[in-house]
Amino acid sequence: MKTYSDEFEAGQPGFLLIDDANLGADPSLLDVNMNDPYDSLKGIEALEQNCNRVNQTTAVSIVFLMKAIAVGVNVSGQSVVDLVEEWPLPDQIKDVVGFIFGREVAGNGSFWETLGALDGAPSGDDQAHNFLIYIFYNSMTIEMRELFISSDFQRSLIYIDMPFMDVKNTEIATNEVNHWVDVTEGVKASDLVGVASVTIAVNSLIVDSQWSSLGFALLFTILALGLVFRDLRFALLTTVPVGFTVAMQWLAMDSLGVPLSLVTVMVGSILVGVGIDFSIHIANRVKDQGGTIEAVRLACASTGMSLFEAVTVTAFGLFSAYLIPIAAIKPFVTVVIILLVVAALSALLLLPAVFSLLIKNNVSLTGGVETMVKTAGLRRAMAKDEADAIDATLLMGISDDTW
Repeated sequence: MKTYSDEFEAGQPGFLLIDDANLGADPSLLDVNMNDPYDSLKGIEALEQNCNRVNQTTAVSIVFLMKAIAVGVNVSGQSVVDLVEEWPLPDQIKDVVGFIFGREVAGNGSFWETLGALDGAPSGDDQAHNFLIYIFYNSMTIEMRELFISSDFQRSLIYIDMPFMDVKNTEIATNEVNHWVDVTEGVKASDLVGVASVTIAVNSLIVDSQWSSLGFALLFTILALGLVFRDLRFALLTTVPVGFTVAMQWLAMDSLGVPLSLVTVMVGSILVGVGIDFSIHIANRVKDQGGTIEAVRLACASTGMSLFEAVTVTAFGLFSAYLIPIAAIKPFVTVVIILLVVAALSALLLLPAVFSLLIKNNVSLTGGVETMVKTAGLRRAMAKDEADAIDATLLMGISDDTW
């Protein structure tokens, strides 16, 4: 597909639907009230030409075929014109015959040029246009004609093609085509539909779904940790390394040239679920040891090797995915492995650094009993193991509940 796109500058076909075009033609040359389809065709031609002005975009319509079909005249037809003038024929027929045969021509003139030359004929261009367009329609097979015009002649298609491009350039080209649809006069058309439009819509859904899934993953992780630790502040601190790892996702994907796709959109949510385990090991050990600087040191010393072993085993397990013969999966696995290492390092280095910074600044990690007692200056109560009663009093504010 890439080779086809490069060689033919195509690969993302799309369509513009022309509605209420009224392109039907009548072979009668005597009906003075007939509608002229040439006016609608001129609007289609204007829109086609405007779309062709868009970078790397090709537009093809029924008018393109009219321009491709030539009327060859290589001899003088003056004698034919003189003969026709003597016949009792309508003026419309005489105009058509005079245009085709009443001059010396060496070369080809397109069918579209013929219609343009008859535009504004004093004897009635509507009848002449209808007659010639009717001939054109019936010179084509039904299958070919209905590629561009519906069977009731009320709708038409303009085919829009562009090569495979990145989403940004595809969106720019699509928006320009839609702009010409809005500003081109004499024709009523739909916005561009097809591969390019679907690509843009899918990409928008991918980006939106990534943010929403990532947001829900972080939210439910914090809520779950809040229930486990019974402390929302400690839960928020525990998710700091995960947030840092997720922020590194875009840097890793950009550095490795991994695009955001239907596969890689899941990286962020997966990292939240897998990376939080490393932070929980450190945070839980710090909490059990009392939340001091010594507790942070012991947690890192005793849990570091476990984190290394967990990352190693998980990474080797993911290596088996490289054997899957699907190209899109390999960069996905690479990004996950790299960010797993980042998550482990964040839990082992960033989280202890945050804990130590808060402890040195006399900010409690949990916001529980110790912080409230120290803030109230009730160290003597702490020494007498009355912390639970004081804690209940401070939390509830009712002494009866304390007793």
